Amino acid sequence: MKVEIYNTGPAFNGIGIIFWDERAGKRYTVKPLNLIMTDHKPGTYAGPTIFLASHEAEEFLKSLAEALDKRGVKTDSDAKIQGTLQATRTHLADMRRLVFNLLHKEGGC
Repeated sequence: MKVEIYNTGPAFNGIGIIFWDERAGKRYTVKPLNLIMTDHKPGTYAGPTIFLASHEAEEFLKSLAEALDKRGVKTDSDAKIQGTLQATRTHLADMRRLVFNLLHKEGGC
């Protein structure tokens, strides 16, 4: 199952999310869902908002992640990874300068 996220335009002022798939040369879309909040008592079973069979779940979640990434949505984990990469780049640049300076002082370059 694929996921597309798009701007609905100024008339609706929001985003649209479409779940779709192609099978046997035909395109299928999931019917619109009404997300309606209801009271829930802690400790009781509410059931899933969306249920996916295990053979569809992995593809769907990957497609959703890719669609969110295309929209520029980043998680806290993404920010931590980006910070770690930047720190590593800075450290490597510092190490290069140190090695270059050491070699230059010893006449190695």
